[in-house]
Amino acid sequence: MKKSFLFISLSLIAGFALSANAQVEGVLDGMPDPSIIRDDDGRFYIFATGEGLPIYRSDDLVKWEEIDRVFDEPVPPWAREAIPGTEGIWAPEIGRINDRYYVYYSVSTFGSQRSVIGVAVSDALDPDSPDYGWEDLGLVIESIPREDPFNAIDAAPFQDEDGRAYMVWGSYNIGIMLTELDPETGKILEGAEYQHVASHPRGYWSAIEAPYMTRRGDYYYLWVSWDWCCGGAESTYKVMVGRSENPTGPFLDHRGRDMIEGGGTLVVANNDNWRGTGHNSVVQTDDGDWIAHHTYDTRRLHLHRIQQVRPIYWCDEGWPVAGEPVSETNPMALGPVEVSAEDLHGSWRISVDYEEREIIDLLPGGRIAFDRDSSWRLNDGVLTLMRPESDATAFIEHSGKSFIGRNGAGEVVRGIKINPLD
Repeated sequence: MKKSFLFISLSLIAGFALSANAQVEGVLDGMPDPSIIRDDDGRFYIFATGEGLPIYRSDDLVKWEEIDRVFDEPVPPWAREAIPGTEGIWAPEIGRINDRYYVYYSVSTFGSQRSVIGVAVSDALDPDSPDYGWEDLGLVIESIPREDPFNAIDAAPFQDEDGRAYMVWGSYNIGIMLTELDPETGKILEGAEYQHVASHPRGYWSAIEAPYMTRRGDYYYLWVSWDWCCGGAESTYKVMVGRSENPTGPFLDHRGRDMIEGGGTLVVANNDNWRGTGHNSVVQTDDGDWIAHHTYDTRRLHLHRIQQVRPIYWCDEGWPVAGEPVSETNPMALGPVEVSAEDLHGSWRISVDYEEREIIDLLPGGRIAFDRDSSWRLNDGVLTLMRPESDATAFIEHSGKSFIGRNGAGEVVRGIKINPLD
């Protein structure tokens, strides 16, 4: 269970949180397990693992400030009593249900399945609002070793357009669970069943956790993290997704595999100097969608897990891909991309499912150097690479120096420009 790697000592957690204003290329120090939401005033809020659950706010997804904590104490008294020896609160998830803000949180100990999920509620996110103030509602669900097949951590709420609300949760053990919430209380609806919705392909007690649920159009998307979270440069964490036409599943991947059977379509994985890209949340706005997750910077491992926000692009078949991280040099950009075919001329480093494959040269006239069987074209900011093995369609990002999309097999195709054509 990943959280145990973080909670070596309470002083370390507090130290990470206090460093939260240091900016390094689109990441924010000290914000593991980030849960993001946008308020009606247009500002973004992130809740993160840490002493008392720190809250951060931003206008632009780049500059963040810590504005408050949900709890005055490191752990609520009821949870400390339920989980003796706990050292902190893990993995908050913020959600809006019936115009109230609920933050679900987890309390456990190193390597234990004895865990609890609690919830606190506020009528506002802005501390200056007269409606602001967190009320702890206490226990939502617990897990007991040798009695429950799941681990009660990593809870995330979701409210559908019809008003019904759900919660997904789970880490290792059987995998990811789902149940229905009472939208009036934020607790589990009386009589609701617990449903298993996703497993790791290696089966029971394998590394799947951190579920998150969204809806787009006719589909419900279940986002999860696979593999090892917290091993620094050795981390293999990655974000996977499946979708369903029903909020309770079955959730299928691009190839039609059920997530219960280990299905999942890759969204983002280790790339460049980033390792352990996972435990995501998603914010959906009229301006676009964004994915927040934590990661390690291999050049600055002493920062431990740090937060990153990336734009989400939706491919024609309705599968998401994640762009380059937002930063001061790559700010949040909205609207159409202004790029010409000439802007794309030059050398590009290509990866497939985040594994580097080749370097290609895009030449004038839609040609690809030294490859007579391939070609490319640009149409309204969308690049199509026509290759014998599989065509790929990708979105040009606002910087003009990267693209991201999928090929016919559903694999993520990423391009980074390394040399312009003179």
